[in-house]
Amino acid sequence: MMWRRLPIGALLVLVVLAMGWVPPTDAAHPAGAPLVITPVSPSPLSIVSTRTPNITATFSDTSGTVIPGSVLMIVNGLNVTGVQSFVATTSAVYYLVPSILQLPIGNNTVNLSVSDNLGNHASYSWSFQVNLTAAGGQPIIPVKIEALLIDVGILAGVGALGAAGYIFYLQRTHKFTFRKYFATHPVKREYIVLYIPLIVAFVIVLLGLIYITGTTGLSLLAPEYLFIAGFFIAMTAFAIDSRREKILIRARERAFAQFLFEMADAMRGGIDPAKSVIELSKSTSNILSKPLRIAADQIRLGRSFESVLTSMVADMKSPLVQRYAELIAEASNVGGETSTVVYRAAKDMDDFIKIEIERGQQLLLPIAVLYIAFGVLMAVLFALLYIAPTLGSISISFVGGNPLASGPTSASTVPKLDPATLKVRFFDLMLIISIGTGAIIGAFTEGKARYGLLHSLGLTAATVIAFLIMFP
Repeated sequence: MMWRRLPIGALLVLVVLAMGWVPPTDAAHPAGAPLVITPVSPSPLSIVSTRTPNITATFSDTSGTVIPGSVLMIVNGLNVTGVQSFVATTSAVYYLVPSILQLPIGNNTVNLSVSDNLGNHASYSWSFQVNLTAAGGQPIIPVKIEALLIDVGILAGVGALGAAGYIFYLQRTHKFTFRKYFATHPVKREYIVLYIPLIVAFVIVLLGLIYITGTTGLSLLAPEYLFIAGFFIAMTAFAIDSRREKILIRARERAFAQFLFEMADAMRGGIDPAKSVIELSKSTSNILSKPLRIAADQIRLGRSFESVLTSMVADMKSPLVQRYAELIAEASNVGGETSTVVYRAAKDMDDFIKIEIERGQQLLLPIAVLYIAFGVLMAVLFALLYIAPTLGSISISFVGGNPLASGPTSASTVPKLDPATLKVRFFDLMLIISIGTGAIIGAFTEGKARYGLLHSLGLTAATVIAFLIMFP
């Protein structure tokens, strides 16, 4: 028999051909097809680190010419053919995703179809992943954090050596001492509670951004957590100092009103204003004891009552105290029944302070309402985040369809946002509301937004804790 002389490989080929088997082909390049679509970027099953990539594909037509008007691209169920950044030619298609239609994090699908002038038709679908922390992503600042820390350390060392050398020079030539310098140049409180924390927060946020943008696998909320840490570092000391300053001002106002009552009684007993200050400095034990002792020493040195009183209230930072102090200084200058003026000023000041205390107590209810409204809003957002995965696309047919779409099915719906994107957006919204609510409370109760920074910090911390508990 002739077939017995054939090699085994040839026999297998004959059997396969007899069964009609043909080798498999790529779906994008079907064998013998005159019109072929080849995806270019993002390539199928690839991972991109941006939500606005450039989606491109090329056409290969062996028999005719591709009609650009026939190209139809559907991205995640949305027809993007009419978008301004969509360009189709006879050989390729380009679509730069605009920020208003940025892709969701996770899986994304592209459906592309095209026809030529001879009636040939081709279509192809592929998918890719969007991962903002993908290894291929480029950091915002292309600097290695280790190298940056080394450079900062070297600069800090050089600066410290230079400062030490300059101080040594001053000690040798001008008898410089820190005690003498700070006695004549006191450090302003703002440098300690505001400026230095701001610089530290800026450096930490900058280094943190370099680390986050160059590290994979981090949480989507990592940038938000970094900015929150910077906010706490920059504002905590300033917020505490602002609240402490407000409490001290209120205490000084009450003590000054009591001081005026006592001075009026002393003046009614025949003691002049200057001597009454000296006598009261011996018995006063409240927050004004130190300023009164200093004022008494100045009077003993020969300074006038008016100048001593003005300098005593200058550091109290209370417009109310300064206003009544100026009134008493003018009354003592003019002469007459000064004791009556002092007593009347003390009575008016005491009444004003009582009104302020009552007003503060009445404002507790509106503040509580703001906190309750904040909690209700957070609960609503959490409910929306929980039901978001079950929601489908949003129908907009009642407003006449989607102007970006041209197909009959895609013109009436808008694809939903993915849960991860919703979580980030709602978290950012709650942070803005937290800071704004605190500022409103400060401006509403004390007249300045900075007095509400502690409320802002507390609400921000509550937001972070709530999100960590609900979405660990």
